[in-house]
Amino acid sequence: MNHRRAVAALLLSAATLTACSSGPTYDESVKLCQKTLVERPAGETGKPKECEPLKDEDYKTVSIAASMARLGWTDENGRFDKNKMLEDTSTQP
Repeated sequence: MNHRRAVAALLLSAATLTACSSGPTYDESVKLCQKTLVERPAGETGKPKECEPLKDEDYKTVSIAASMARLGWTDENGRFDKNKMLEDTSTQP
């Protein structure tokens, strides 16, 4: 009888681990959200479904970073480049 309980517990544990690990990690969700925001058409608003797993503060941060990337204000590593921003704003009428 105890053997059956142990097997059942083991199978339940394995099923739980499989279910929990089947989706993307939080970091993967952040990267997917950022990619989606950078690549979406101009003027499109609202929170994309790819960004739903993100906490509100993280979504705001990713959204701002994506806006800067679309404007060309980031370097090759994706970091904000003040000089690129200043160049861009000084050439606009």
